[in-house]
Amino acid sequence: MKAFITIFAALVLVGTVVAGKIHWNREAVNQSSHSAVAATETSGTEEESWKQHTENLPKAVVQKLEQAKTSGKPMKLVIVGSQATSEYDSAWPAKLEKALHKAYGQDAVDVKVLSYPDYTTLSFVEQDAYKDVVREKPDVLLFEPFLFNDNGVVGITHTLENLDVIMADINKEVKGIVTILQPSQPIYHAVNYPKEEKELQAFAKEKGFEYANHWKAWPDAQSDKLLDYLSNEKRKPTQKGNDVWAQYLQTYFTGSK
Repeated sequence: MKAFITIFAALVLVGTVVAGKIHWNREAVNQSSHSAVAATETSGTEEESWKQHTENLPKAVVQKLEQAKTSGKPMKLVIVGSQATSEYDSAWPAKLEKALHKAYGQDAVDVKVLSYPDYTTLSFVEQDAYKDVVREKPDVLLFEPFLFNDNGVVGITHTLENLDVIMADINKEVKGIVTILQPSQPIYHAVNYPKEEKELQAFAKEKGFEYANHWKAWPDAQSDKLLDYLSNEKRKPTQKGNDVWAQYLQTYFTGSK
């Protein structure tokens, strides 16, 4: 009788252990399943979060951002221009960089500014300055091609010829680059300059480049209000000018108002 009781107790113990093991396994599977679902939901939420900022961007730039998010390697944005494209913290490129990092994360976008004060498209070609751009290996190039500095000096026909040479050299060396052209700052009471901006815009369309026309955000060129947005010598934007330029590009790149 004692032997029977001992055997019965052992069987009960084994049964309890097995039942506990089965229950624990089920809980572990359920927990793992819940974690996977939560991770998927979190990933989906993060993707929706950054993608909502891309509504104004060209598809090619959105694809670059998607690659950055997938690979963990940031999209390289190189900003090139004249003295109006400044490296100062209060200038529009720095403001744009902050907006990009806020919208997409610092690990998704790497920004480099290359400023060439007093350069024209001709001096940019003669100095082989395009090599500076090539060395940075940009995924996206935001280029202000010296329209202000060329005005009355180089002439729009030669400006576009020089720009064609510059972009041919860059595209040859940097495969898959997305280029966004933009004008320099507006000029107060200008006559020929607005026509040159239109020709730059037409050039961009003809060559398949994107175009960011930030002039839409500035006061009218015939208005005295524009003077508050330009430095005394008109060669650079004031803080107001930098702010309005930055705001336009922030809306373009991140959808922010």
